[in-house]
Amino acid sequence: MATPNLKRRLSPMDAFFLYLEREEEPMNVGFVAQFEGKISPKQFRSHIESRLHLIPRYLQRVVPAPLNVGLPTWEFDPGFDIGNHIHYIKCDPPGDDDALRRTSERLFRGTLDRGKPLWEIYVIHGMKGNRTGMVTKIHHCMVDGIAGVALMYVIFDAWPKPEKVKKQKYNPAPIPNQAQLLYDALWDNAIDALDHWARFQKGLADYARGFTSSQTLDAVKEFAASMRDFLSPAKRMPFNKAFSGERKFAFADFSFAEARAIRAACGGTLNDVALTVLSGACQRYALMHGEKLRKRYLRVLVPVNIRTEDERGAMGNRISFLPVEIPLEVKDHIERLRIINETTQELKQSRVSEAVGLMFNALQGAPAPLQALALGSAARPTVQQALGMVWQVPPMHLICTNVPGPQIPLYSVGKRLLNYYGLLPIALEMGISCGITSYDQRLFISFIADGNAAPDVDKLMDFMRECFIELRAAAEVKERHVVELAHAIRAQEAEMARGNGHDNGNGAVKRRVRKPKADTPKAIAVAPADTAASVN
Repeated sequence: MATPNLKRRLSPMDAFFLYLEREEEPMNVGFVAQFEGKISPKQFRSHIESRLHLIPRYLQRVVPAPLNVGLPTWEFDPGFDIGNHIHYIKCDPPGDDDALRRTSERLFRGTLDRGKPLWEIYVIHGMKGNRTGMVTKIHHCMVDGIAGVALMYVIFDAWPKPEKVKKQKYNPAPIPNQAQLLYDALWDNAIDALDHWARFQKGLADYARGFTSSQTLDAVKEFAASMRDFLSPAKRMPFNKAFSGERKFAFADFSFAEARAIRAACGGTLNDVALTVLSGACQRYALMHGEKLRKRYLRVLVPVNIRTEDERGAMGNRISFLPVEIPLEVKDHIERLRIINETTQELKQSRVSEAVGLMFNALQGAPAPLQALALGSAARPTVQQALGMVWQVPPMHLICTNVPGPQIPLYSVGKRLLNYYGLLPIALEMGISCGITSYDQRLFISFIADGNAAPDVDKLMDFMRECFIELRAAAEVKERHVVELAHAIRAQEAEMARGNGHDNGNGAVKRRVRKPKADTPKAIAVAPADTAASVN
């Protein structure tokens, strides 16, 4: 794995997540996971500490510019102590899956200390079945979903025996004084303004270049229609309420092979299949709460990765959004899937996500002090009141993100990763976020909800299970058992290695593979790009 490409100053999008944060709306991402076996606290701490130089952002903290004259910067923390970031705690009794969920709800609420690097890992012992739990908590200003998955390749290994990485000395330079920070901010403002305008012009030209004259007109019309839907009010769903700050989680997993078979049988993409199941669940959840669904639509905000090839491995946020509108009165799963596929195809063909990205890019060209003032916590009530004059209700109901992961088992300090549920922030009265992560031939679905907005989010997950089974039956897809892909791959490798390997006495073949040097990033490049699940 290549060393991440780091920039010292936060991008406007990264800073947006800092400015948007409140105690009731922490802007953190992460995951809840379980491992087979018991993880040693000392061994895990040593494991992470030896690899931190490969993810140097995790050694840095956010330093605001004086008087907010510029965007904040990342500075290496001179007082960094890994003990502030890796914690070993006991699971709530009785130590089963529900207890881990309750423990993770408690750990994930609240904001991170901005005086330190913005991440925490909780290793959770005391679980039944010889298992170890884990909860990570990372500020959204550090990573988006794609960058977050890339970090898995630093924490985890593809083989039970972890690669040894030599720990490097940490000798950070002092944080610049206020005068230097002020000078740097003013200088960067001038440079960034020119760079921002150049990038915006290039993006606009690239967007227009992809269409003929008639296609450009159609694309503009489609974008205008999407923005009209985005800006127009939508009737609240039961979970669009004010936040309490309490967190409620619900988890489930489904067969990746079955989801792909549904896609093959019905057409569309895996995202379309996921949105079909999600909209069906929201439909039943609304009916359970006494809502009438005639002429009602579910508006889902779908993040889209807009990283270019030369930005692969870059930290921070490189995302745009697709606003997808789904009719809630359509009960037939296959028909709803067809409608969703048509909608998303129109949005993609009109390159709406690129246009939305350009719009965000233009807004982010505002001076840094204005961004901080408009979105800072002190100004939030005034800004929300102003937005309320335009949006009497949230324009979107919820966010759903689909992040591909490796389809082979991963390990940390020799313990196999059994499951992996993504955690997302919630904000602006969108009281539920839906995270979809593929790993080891399974789709792991998580709902992250505010305790006041959706205290019964577990019911919504029950409806997800029902709708997936019904969609599978309607598509005439048979239930499929999970294929141990990694075991098949490794058996094939062993068979191929018989020509240059030797039997160890019990029928197994010892591979003669030259390992890379342990202190290089390649030593822990655990999964090539082609092992990631497609989201198409």
